[in-house]
Amino acid sequence: MADYKTPGVYVEEISTLPPSVAAVATAIPAFIGYTEKASRNGKSLKNIPTHISSMLDFHQMYGASSGLGDITVTLNSDNSVGKIDSQYTYYLYDSVRLFFANGGGECYIASVGLFGDEITADALASGLSAVEKEDHPTILLSPDAMLLEKQDQAYSFQQAMLAQCNSLQDRVAVLDVFNGNIDRADKDVILDFRNGIGINFLKYGAAYYPWIMSTFSANFGFEDVKILDAEGEEVNLEDIVSDPSPIINLKAAIEDVKSVSDFVNNPNGEEGNFSESFYKISADKIGSLDEASTYITFIKTAIDKILEFKGSGLKNNLIINELNVKTNPSSTLSTLLKALASVDGSLATGIINAESDYENYDLANSIDLLMYDGLDDDQKVKKSVSALKTLFESLMNILISMKKDSSAIKENLDKIVYNTNDFYKNIVNEIQKSASLVPPSGAIAGVYSQVDSDRGVWKAPANVSLSSTSSPCLKLDNKQQEDLNVDVTAGKSINAIRPFTGKGTLVWGARTLAGNDNEWRYVSVRRFFNMVEKSLKLSTNWAVFEPNDVNTWTRVKGMIENYLTNLWKQGALAGATPDAAFFVNIGLGTTMSQVDILEGRMNIEIGMAVVRPAEFIVLKFSHKLQES
Repeated sequence: MADYKTPGVYVEEISTLPPSVAAVATAIPAFIGYTEKASRNGKSLKNIPTHISSMLDFHQMYGASSGLGDITVTLNSDNSVGKIDSQYTYYLYDSVRLFFANGGGECYIASVGLFGDEITADALASGLSAVEKEDHPTILLSPDAMLLEKQDQAYSFQQAMLAQCNSLQDRVAVLDVFNGNIDRADKDVILDFRNGIGINFLKYGAAYYPWIMSTFSANFGFEDVKILDAEGEEVNLEDIVSDPSPIINLKAAIEDVKSVSDFVNNPNGEEGNFSESFYKISADKIGSLDEASTYITFIKTAIDKILEFKGSGLKNNLIINELNVKTNPSSTLSTLLKALASVDGSLATGIINAESDYENYDLANSIDLLMYDGLDDDQKVKKSVSALKTLFESLMNILISMKKDSSAIKENLDKIVYNTNDFYKNIVNEIQKSASLVPPSGAIAGVYSQVDSDRGVWKAPANVSLSSTSSPCLKLDNKQQEDLNVDVTAGKSINAIRPFTGKGTLVWGARTLAGNDNEWRYVSVRRFFNMVEKSLKLSTNWAVFEPNDVNTWTRVKGMIENYLTNLWKQGALAGATPDAAFFVNIGLGTTMSQVDILEGRMNIEIGMAVVRPAEFIVLKFSHKLQES
């Protein structure tokens, strides 16, 4: 009670409610793998787990897909597509896309290397170690681990993921099956997985089989594909078709696009010269009139090069015609020439005349335009910068348009070859099919997030359709799933992904790897305990160093009971009453001894009857005898 000494009216607030428990996020995955780039504000993000909440965030910091690079297609003896090898294959990017497509809200990205780097177990392990230091992730996954050279390396890494989950007790691992696109009739990849994953910490992991076919299209063109016959000899497509003209035109366009691209990148023949000059001007770094005059000469040279480029040996008539339009002084270049008039309006007439007779127009004379009468040198330089920005922007627009239009022509010719050549169409379709193959962990993490949001973490993440997925790569029937779901040898359950008519592709399993463990058999039970444990751990921090007496015990017990009662009301706990659904024990003689008190320990025992999924629905029918 306060020590009152001055007469008056005083107000005291009496706290009657216990502290509250804030539930932690339940579905924040950490993706570990390789990205196109890894930087933010010029600083490297390699092995720095970074929070993102959209694909826009991902693109800004980590880039996009690698593409497939060079593709080699080996034909069978009957000219059907046999083996497809691509230069680049990475799964993380599409897995993140599947995560967001299936309801994911936020995640962490741990980039362990860039496209083109060697995929190693050590690199993935460094990313896993970095994620361990982050408190927010609740799901671990690494689809790129499926790209390791040997399956033993992948399984060792997955064991490390399970070990981290056990150590921190606040996350689970969603695991892919190595070679999960292979039918068990050809190779028993499930047996390999069960033998490779070990026996430790299985309650913290869930595995899914088979891999899935995403609806994302791979970006590649005719020029990226090399076709080999069954003997390994290269096949020229134009030699085996009745009408080779579309293919010949396409090949010519491919060469022209490269020529145009090379020219646009270096219009003055010096790599980086043009872009560096533009950005120098844009940054207001022209220091003198002499330097400004240098840039005028630079622009003149670039325009001359554009005009000369028309005779540089282009082969495709469509691209030649388009380039003629772009470099015709009466059309696109007039934009640039008119921009010169903005330097000094008095020369507008000369500029207009130059449009019709460019060769007789000496752009170098426009250096005089920078000699603005009545201005001091600083004023002249400032005005020159503004004018040169306009000139450079016009020139850059012309160059960009040349590159864009020539590429568009090439892409259209590629479509023509695809639509008119069944052989090539089949090859492209098979490449697309191969490129769409993705381990399912990213999509599954999205399902976890969506189910948690819609139903709660206690709802089993199963009987849910996958978005942006055309089908699993293998179709399983009930008999084939039996051995996946119930492992009579070691109890290592694996969840199936199956197609159902009228329902799409469904997640048809909700077990952890500890399939024989009645306590931790189901993913929802494991993840619910993780949520409650972490929520209570964070929410009881206030009690540290509080008096270890009945007052504190009562407040702690009340806080936990209120939290669990709310979960029971939401349907997370089974029981007709809260007493039947959970218990919270704390106190001297109940959970603590005098020794515990002396040593500063406050023991709290919590028991919860978590709802479990109805995995098997059994309908029992019998005849009922007629009664009347």
